[in-house]
Amino acid sequence: MITAKKIFIYLLPAVFLVSCTKDFQKLNATQDKPSSTTVKPLVNGVISSLLLDWTEQASIHNDYYYPVTQLGAISTVSGYILSSAISSVWSSYYGNLQNMNLALDMINSVKDKESMNNIQAVLYILRAYKTFRITDQFGDIPYFKAGKAYSGSVSNFRVAYDPQQAIYDSLLSDLKWAADHIKTDQAPVSASGTPYAALGSFDTFFKGDMSKWLKFANSLRLRYAMQMVEKDPATATPILQAVLASGTPLIGEGEDVGMWPADLGGLDLPGKWWSFSSGGAGFTRMSSTFWQMVSDGNADANIFDPRAKIFVDPNAAGNWAPYTIGSNASDNVDAYASPTDPSAKAGALFSRFNWYLVRDEWYIPELIFTAAEVDFLKAEAYARGLGVTQDLTMAETQYKAGITSSVNFWYYIVSKADNVAHLKWSAAAPAPPDATAMGNLFANPKVKFTGTAQDALTKIYAQEWLSFYREPWLAFNLWRRTGGMTPKDPASNPSTAYTKFYRLPYAQDEAVNNTDNFNAQVSKMGTNNSDVKVWWMK
Repeated sequence: MITAKKIFIYLLPAVFLVSCTKDFQKLNATQDKPSSTTVKPLVNGVISSLLLDWTEQASIHNDYYYPVTQLGAISTVSGYILSSAISSVWSSYYGNLQNMNLALDMINSVKDKESMNNIQAVLYILRAYKTFRITDQFGDIPYFKAGKAYSGSVSNFRVAYDPQQAIYDSLLSDLKWAADHIKTDQAPVSASGTPYAALGSFDTFFKGDMSKWLKFANSLRLRYAMQMVEKDPATATPILQAVLASGTPLIGEGEDVGMWPADLGGLDLPGKWWSFSSGGAGFTRMSSTFWQMVSDGNADANIFDPRAKIFVDPNAAGNWAPYTIGSNASDNVDAYASPTDPSAKAGALFSRFNWYLVRDEWYIPELIFTAAEVDFLKAEAYARGLGVTQDLTMAETQYKAGITSSVNFWYYIVSKADNVAHLKWSAAAPAPPDATAMGNLFANPKVKFTGTAQDALTKIYAQEWLSFYREPWLAFNLWRRTGGMTPKDPASNPSTAYTKFYRLPYAQDEAVNNTDNFNAQVSKMGTNNSDVKVWWMK
């Protein structure tokens, strides 16, 4: 657990650390409003932490989530250490949980607390998003009493692990509060006439647009209610009914949520590139499972999905060569090493992820929630009759909308990712698909929306899985919650290291710094291994 009382803030776009120890003295003071050096920078620091850690991408996403879900493959495990990435993810979360809890304590001290509702809603949304991501990866975690070491109470230094179901219930309640209390007016005031406080320039995420925060909150409710509906329909179903009701604002076309470098002062995100090409990595390859979902053969003419050439590119010989997971074929070269030449593939035998997709550090966003995902979740709801009346016609409409949104999004990215001389992706990529190409996509038997409700559901999961190509943690969630209903190549033969990879083991520091609670949790689970299912899994 995080036991230090010092809180650090990371401000965007300027990158510097500021100690906020001095602000602890203000917690017990009566204030009309927190100063701009307290709540606002704390929120901004949390927003900055939404960026992915490069070790997380390298040793968790590339080494595990891609091959586990068969969305991608690896020709060999990289030189990165999984436990190091886990430790980084764990400590980052708990450091930011302190910041969020501290900011909420400051809000509670404000005389006219209603005037802080919009900022409190933002904090609830950020805390929910970050906590869902952590608990989904680990299962039960310390939460309700965690992240409060700044209070000085010894009881907050080492705290027990909380059940994932209880955490889910709490986070969904927080999101409902946020959705119910956000004011999207131009200049809202409290019942007492106090103008609502705003984050201003400290909101580097949505630039102070509360309507976007509202859509994000509702979309998160949709995602996580669907994720838990199998295990707790009594809680999840009313949430689905509410967020799927007509008029409820959700993320729509062109409103894809992510950390966009261009919107963060031209931020450079080198972590993505390093995760693919350094430290003994470079072994990520196009999986045969992915290839079967976008092409009917290994010739250009066999490709029916316009996203294929956006997501992957040919091997060193210029051929489309999918890697079958479990084949043990040797291709242990760094196919991504060149920072300037997309044709330099070190003699790679198998197709790699598209060089432009992993090389761009200046435009391509780190995605958090896309409009396509909203469409696919709606399609699933209609196909299954969850929160709405079962309606396969509506399911098909949302299914096609999701595919179209995903295709449009990636071709938009291609058209914009030309920031430096050697990254003229728009010139190297295929032309955007026309109506005929999209018609061929929808008519392909692997995509065509036909058959029973179960057949339709299989297609929905497959296309949602495919849309998560650069969000492998969401593909991992989908694979787990559907009981493996996402695509799988029958010829693949993954090891049990992948077929039973259900969670991340807890950080090793927990055994040292939170020993008693860690031991109690491991005893409850039986083991701290990756083959223990999280609460909401089938």
